[in-house]
Amino acid sequence: MHHAAQSAASEALPPPMPSRPPLLLLGRALRWRLGAVALAVVAVLAWGDWREWRQRNAQALPSTAMLATQLLADDLARHASAFDRSGRSVTLQPLETLAQLAPFCAEVVDIYGRVLDAGCLPRVDDPDATSARLARVLAGGPPGAWQTTLTLTLSEGVKVATVEVQPHWALEGRRLWQRWALLAAAAAGLMSMLWLASRLVARSLAPANQVLGALARLAADDLQVRLPPMRLRELEHIGQGFNDLAEHLTELRRRQQQLSLHLLQAREAERRRLARELHDEMGQSLTALQAEAAAMSLMTQALPQAAASAQAMARTTAQLLDGLQRVLADLRPQALDRFGLAVALQSLASLPRRRADGSELHVRLELPQPWVPLPPDHDIHVYRIVQEALTNAQRHSGAQHAVVALRREPGALHVSVADDGPGAASALPPASGHGLLGLHERVLALGGRLEWERCAAGGLGLRAWLPLREDLEEGAAVAAPQEEEMP
Repeated sequence: MHHAAQSAASEALPPPMPSRPPLLLLGRALRWRLGAVALAVVAVLAWGDWREWRQRNAQALPSTAMLATQLLADDLARHASAFDRSGRSVTLQPLETLAQLAPFCAEVVDIYGRVLDAGCLPRVDDPDATSARLARVLAGGPPGAWQTTLTLTLSEGVKVATVEVQPHWALEGRRLWQRWALLAAAAAGLMSMLWLASRLVARSLAPANQVLGALARLAADDLQVRLPPMRLRELEHIGQGFNDLAEHLTELRRRQQQLSLHLLQAREAERRRLARELHDEMGQSLTALQAEAAAMSLMTQALPQAAASAQAMARTTAQLLDGLQRVLADLRPQALDRFGLAVALQSLASLPRRRADGSELHVRLELPQPWVPLPPDHDIHVYRIVQEALTNAQRHSGAQHAVVALRREPGALHVSVADDGPGAASALPPASGHGLLGLHERVLALGGRLEWERCAAGGLGLRAWLPLREDLEEGAAVAAPQEEEMP
């Protein structure tokens, strides 16, 4: 049974929510991701070019050194005398033709350690030491890794000098710079194209921010928000769907307000009818019963027991009359029908409000001067709002003072009730009981807005805005049943 309860409880649990994917800003995401891909492609191409350049130089250096040594030996054999070979002169001039095919740098050192000739071929007018150093660093390896040394000998096998050959780093660096400059230009062009594409995408999706803003306003209960026409067909369909939804919600809200207002008016009319019937029937009956009890008390003065019963009947009748007056005041305040809202609010503010612990809530009323009567059927709603707010402050806030203020604004009435209670300020908004829920529904039915805020004195403040529009007044007048004034 225990396992069955656990299985039933597990089945009652809602399914876990799927993990939310990370949010992306499409234009920026495209820019960064495609840019990273482009840079990666350029880096791979540059690495492949560097690797091919390094392998080509490593493979060409030995053969170039061998050809250079052979050319120098042939030239030396042609110009040297067959009888006197002591005056041998070696230069790099015979290697200029070879350098056109494979650039290199060479140094010829005789057997005595003297440098006969040295230089780089082909000769560069303005050699760049920076590019040469960069090319040597990119080539890598130990200092002697890119240097080939061969012996220059005569046909008789006599050693004449040594030939040291290495790559033409200045020219190689310049060519490497040129190739990489082309790669950088291609990368810049690709990045520019990607940037333009991302800008076009971001510009095309810019109306999405309008959609998000409209959704936020709709969530904030702004049903008048609408989306303008969109240039993209997909966004245009989204905007049209949003506008249709807003229109539908506006119509639903209008019907809900009409229904709520009709229910409020019907409830107030029923309270008024009950108050009138209680006043006319039970009130008159209790008054007559009280008069009969007084007459019986006079007639039975000679009979102590009968006189005591008559007096008890009179006291009970008086208590019933007091209770009836309180019920009538709750159902329909008579001061509101006889003297208007201002006098009814003053009477409501002056009522004693004592709690079980002996503390008392004192209310101060602030009305606009001069007082201008409200439109028809608004008085009872304003009275009920203030009444419920004061009841909530008395029961739950522990406040000592409360301020009720009414202020007329263009097309609206502002009602505020603020107290200094520490209890109500602990939760914002306060927990919605039946009274506060009814208060909220009443304000919404009137097309108004209800807010809660912390007061400077530490308590809780209620602020209600009630529209005073002609269409609402006409709707309220139509929804209100016609009743006779209660005497």
